[in-house]
Amino acid sequence: MKFFIVITASLLCFLNFSLGAKTKEKSVTCDGLILQKVKVALGRVTMINFPVKPKDVVAGSSLFDFKQIKDDLAIKALRSNGRTNVFVYMQERRCGFDLVTVSSGGDDIVYVRDPKELQMEVKAYE
Repeated sequence: MKFFIVITASLLCFLNFSLGAKTKEKSVTCDGLILQKVKVALGRVTMINFPVKPKDVVAGSSLFDFKQIKDDLAIKALRSNGRTNVFVYMQERRCGFDLVTVSSGGDDIVYVRDPKELQMEVKAYE
């Protein structure tokens, strides 16, 4: 019976990989005043990727687990219907997020962009 379960689990992993389970990703801007909504699916990890390594992470509650890996922040929901705010401090900037636990369809990878990256200098000629 153990042998059958191992084969079944391996087959499920293979099917999930071969059917191409899509990664849900999105980009948000880093804003200390507006909280960016991030959906964290229960039983999955959501990665938030920053342009530079974050210095500190301050969460409003202990409903989520955080692990910092280089420029990424890995987030795992610890309970269903959890919600909290979290602030991430980088060099001279603070980014705010509204974390919400969802049963499915969460954000797998969130790319954080600095609003300054989106600005373009335009020279006016007279």
